[in-house]
Amino acid sequence: MKEFSTGRYPNFVEPNDALITAVRGIPRRLGFHAGGAISNLSGRVIKALFQSFTASLASRHEVEIMYSGRTSESLMMTSERMVIPTERYTLGQLLCSLYKRGDRWVDELDDSHLMCTVNGRDASLFDTIAPGAEICISSRKSVFET
Repeated sequence: MKEFSTGRYPNFVEPNDALITAVRGIPRRLGFHAGGAISNLSGRVIKALFQSFTASLASRHEVEIMYSGRTSESLMMTSERMVIPTERYTLGQLLCSLYKRGDRWVDELDDSHLMCTVNGRDASLFDTIAPGAEICISSRKSVFET
């Protein structure tokens, strides 16, 4: 076996400090780029899943109804999906169909203390609801009020 002499292969035996520093920085740079790509990818996946969920609701002519606060406690529900007709459909018509369920629905859906939002915006009874909409129904009354 041959020995390497410092004269013949000087960089092999006596490494250059700049080269070592550059080589040490490679994993750090790769980690930075890989980390950014992975975090960006996860954001895209979450956005795609949310968009596909909303699109699937719209394609089936459904809306997502969420109940919060006293309404959720009283109705013993947190959310549900409901199929709506293909023609023009308003929030008032939706509430009327829920009201027809009777019993505790009649008491809780009394419009004197009811608050409704459609896609995060306050809504009135005559506002149109599109398929794929997210509706939140809550009450101005406290959970502790009778």
